[in-house]
Amino acid sequence: MGKVRVKPYQNKNMESRAYGKWFMRVFLNTKIDINELSNHIASDSKVERSEVVTVNSAVNKQIVELLCNGHPIRIPHLGMLKLGVHSKGTASLEEFNAGTHIKDIHIILVLDQEIKNELANLSFEKYYEEMKTLPE
Repeated sequence: MGKVRVKPYQNKNMESRAYGKWFMRVFLNTKIDINELSNHIASDSKVERSEVVTVNSAVNKQIVELLCNGHPIRIPHLGMLKLGVHSKGTASLEEFNAGTHIKDIHIILVLDQEIKNELANLSFEKYYEEMKTLPE
């Protein structure tokens, strides 16, 4: 079971109904790059690190290529990656123009039940970075 550190933040948006209230955000640890990920995989398998780096690079390249061609990708024990878009609406189908009405494209991760179960069992630890006193 994992442990996630959370840190406080105060809503400073004066137009929000939650203005001034304190909330928690996940404190992100250092980013893991492909080399560090390869080290973790190599230490957990019988595959040499150099081979893991090569395979990881190929997997990343293929995921990008397949996603960019509209293919959803199921990753065992994690979930499914697929593309989604935000677009402006039009009064009729004939008015819709992808070049002007699609505002952005993003990747969606639909989690498998296995990882949902793992996330449900996480514990949390408060983390107060550079704060002298706890928020009230």
